[in-house]
Amino acid sequence: MKTARPSILILYGSLGYMLLSFFFTLLVHVSAVPLSNTLIVLIPIFSGICSYLVFYFLLKGFIQFRLATIYRSIQVNQSSVQGFNKSIDSLMEDAEKEVEEWKKNSTTEISKLKEQAEFRKEFLGNLAHELKTPVFSIQGYLLTLLDGGLEDPQVNRSFLERASKSTDRITGILEDLDQITRLEMEDLRLELRSFDLVELLRESFDFFELIAKDKDYHLVFDKSYTPKYVIADRNKMGQVFTNLISNAISYGNQSGTLTVSILNLEERFVIEFKDDGPGIEPHHLSRLFERFYRVEKSRNRNEGGSGLGLAIAKHIVESHGQSIQVKSNVGIGTTFVVSIEKSKNTGPVSSRGIPLK
Repeated sequence: MKTARPSILILYGSLGYMLLSFFFTLLVHVSAVPLSNTLIVLIPIFSGICSYLVFYFLLKGFIQFRLATIYRSIQVNQSSVQGFNKSIDSLMEDAEKEVEEWKKNSTTEISKLKEQAEFRKEFLGNLAHELKTPVFSIQGYLLTLLDGGLEDPQVNRSFLERASKSTDRITGILEDLDQITRLEMEDLRLELRSFDLVELLRESFDFFELIAKDKDYHLVFDKSYTPKYVIADRNKMGQVFTNLISNAISYGNQSGTLTVSILNLEERFVIEFKDDGPGIEPHHLSRLFERFYRVEKSRNRNEGGSGLGLAIAKHIVESHGQSIQVKSNVGIGTTFVVSIEKSKNTGPVSSRGIPLK
């Protein structure tokens, strides 16, 4: 049930006081001093009006003072209690609205803080897991060498090479962490220039030629493409492509295929990286670009990269004002979709805008 407005409550009280004043005036008229009919009517009316005004302004001042104190404690804007021309009803209505809005915002903020705390907890756990594997490997190799393996020529070189690979893995994780930190702090400097998108994709294919060959994995275009010029940071976009191709090879099926398609839209090209791998379950897709997030928690940590590749790719693409999306069907495959802005030039251009041809 909605509470009556303060002014109505004061009015009811004043009417009650006026009625008591009327009976008191009649009592005086009958038992003490005879009064005229005009005074018998005017005295209660005057008393009621005075009581209404006195209680109205006293209560208004009290409410303004208390609201100002409450607003300071919850750090809400106090502009609504500083207007002396506002009625007491307006003060209460504005206070109810602002406190309700504060409550809603606080609830949302608390939910976000809980999510962030959970994310930090999970992130630190994942980071520790990522670093623990290579660190324990190095420790094991060094202990073996110190226990006598150093004198064995067949053991010492092999174990030192393995320790070196584990060190390289730690270095890669730290470098990726440094890069994604700079990306999140918007400390990413893009060297935008015109270049051939098809050529960059072919270079990315060539980079993984030997790795794909070992797994009998196939990297192909869906058809033959003529040069398509885009405006972007060539090195950064190359990093995005290599991350996507690396994931397809690492987590794809033996003898699988990654097919790349280029769709021509009005102001941009859309590149689709479609594989025929195991696919990803729907509840994983919303978190796929999180740092260190793994679809399979039991997956061997030595497989794939640092676990930051997709997070870095997302930051790079979004820093260009473009988007990266993913869609997947379990047992059928996964498709990553990246957009990139078209270039107004019909040929490659240097970072200073000078045509290279």
